[in-house]
Amino acid sequence: MKYRVVFEFQSEDSAMSDVYNCKDEQQAQEKFDELRDSLMHVVEGVAGSQVLDEPSNYSIINREAGLYGYVRLLCD
Repeated sequence: MKYRVVFEFQSEDSAMSDVYNCKDEQQAQEKFDELRDSLMHVVEGVAGSQVLDEPSNYSIINREAGLYGYVRLLCD
């Protein structure tokens, strides 16, 4: 199986996206957790953020603050 972690983030000031190809499920889960924690840190204290938190999908959106981001763990 192939494991990938897909990441995207946009704010009013910047944007970034990346795809990480992982050798196994553990490495993919660790990268997913790291990126999810980064997104969680961004929305800390920002009122009005909508958050979707699922085992392999984490996303945030805050239209007022101009924030959008997600991280997904995919396997083929």
